[in-house]
Amino acid sequence: MNQRWIIVAAILLTALLVQIPAVLNPDLSCLLSEGEQILDGRKLGGDLFELNPPLSIYLYMPAVQLARLTGIAPEIIVIVLVMIEIIGSLVVIDRAAAAAKLGAEERSIWTCLLAFLFVVLPSAVFGQREHIAVIALTPFVAITAIRWRRLSPGSVAILAGLGAGLAISIKPQLALVAGLPIILGAIHQRSLRSLFTPEACAAAAVVIGYGAVLVVIFPDYLLTHAPMVAAAYLPMRRDLAGLLPFPIVVITASILFLRQVAPQGLRMGGDAIPWLAAAVGGAASFVLQGKGWTYTLYALCVFAIAAPLLHVRTRTLPASVRIGGFAGVVLIGFCLSLSVREFPSLERHVQALAKHPRLLTITDHIALGHPLVRQIDGRWVGSSCAQLLTAGAILAQNGSQPTQGERAKLDGIIHFERRQLLADLRNGRPDVILVDTYLQSSVPFDWLAWASADPELEIELRRYREVADVGRVRIFVDRSTPER
Repeated sequence: MNQRWIIVAAILLTALLVQIPAVLNPDLSCLLSEGEQILDGRKLGGDLFELNPPLSIYLYMPAVQLARLTGIAPEIIVIVLVMIEIIGSLVVIDRAAAAAKLGAEERSIWTCLLAFLFVVLPSAVFGQREHIAVIALTPFVAITAIRWRRLSPGSVAILAGLGAGLAISIKPQLALVAGLPIILGAIHQRSLRSLFTPEACAAAAVVIGYGAVLVVIFPDYLLTHAPMVAAAYLPMRRDLAGLLPFPIVVITASILFLRQVAPQGLRMGGDAIPWLAAAVGGAASFVLQGKGWTYTLYALCVFAIAAPLLHVRTRTLPASVRIGGFAGVVLIGFCLSLSVREFPSLERHVQALAKHPRLLTITDHIALGHPLVRQIDGRWVGSSCAQLLTAGAILAQNGSQPTQGERAKLDGIIHFERRQLLADLRNGRPDVILVDTYLQSSVPFDWLAWASADPELEIELRRYREVADVGRVRIFVDRSTPER
């Protein structure tokens, strides 16, 4: 086996052992639970609602189905499937580099560095949609970089295009990561042909095909749920002052480091320009999403690190440059690993009330119920993972002066989520309900009063008694449950 693939195998094996106890995070847990509900007969857009487009759930359905067949935890299968995707991505990039007749040393650098960026850098981001999408998108960027050098990547470019189409379907904002390099390529080569390469056409075909699937199979999402998401959820974003500093620092550091290790790469015709353009696209994607969540930085970080390190052509770098580069990568990895624990540990409290409980939450924060429900081997009975639309509607009503029509629309969104909660209580019959006392983790808010404002909900909630108050969380249990 080639030495570089031995290194890749070692990186993958090490990461597998590290990720098994760490991979489960709120977003992944929520999407896995929703996938299990679909397998149990729920209909997405009917009695199951997800803020993100349907592909977000169906992306993890293979893991959920394999878990049902094998008895292995789906989160472990997610790790294995992502590892397989990483290998596939690296093979496509290597085949394209071979077709372009790049040297063995350069191909080794590409393979080993990208393996590190895919496997080790993500840390807490591992297995999330952004991680999966960037892995699928990177071959497209690599092939754009090959064409930038007026080389041919061969027929494998079509596979890269399919991966890019999948990535953009998962996260439409990542179109900026793919688009900026090929637009610069068209300017650099003074030809629009760069915009219509086989990989670009393949990516466009996948995105158009996915759009057609949404229209035909998921009209309820497009016509009912998506407008509510646009009205209440998308406006919930951080201001630019909170979003811009990190991307500016990372892009600037990437350019400065590139200037030290390969100054020729900064020229308009330099080999590093497509990778830098992808990093800028990643920064724009992060700002456009506007949430400030750590995992939405991943595309920026991958390509900002790749731009200089893929183009190091000397082994005699000054010690200060080596130390600075290493420290920069470690710092970026540390930032990606940061996660704020919003809620106190609740496993012991919930397990003391019921074994394998049916669980429901009343909150705008996914992390209250996830991954808790999976950690205690419970069953999620909610039709959504949190009342995020309600939070957005309340903030919109209180933070601006909506017109009468806009206020009616926001009231309708709040009513919709109350109806969902009522159906969850009646159909799911939760053993335990966790109730938050904050809005967006910053403003004290009585979620129980919000729910009880609906007369039917208030009647259903009478079936539960409060048994504990843990930090910001109130714990309620079915009154039929014996006191302990």
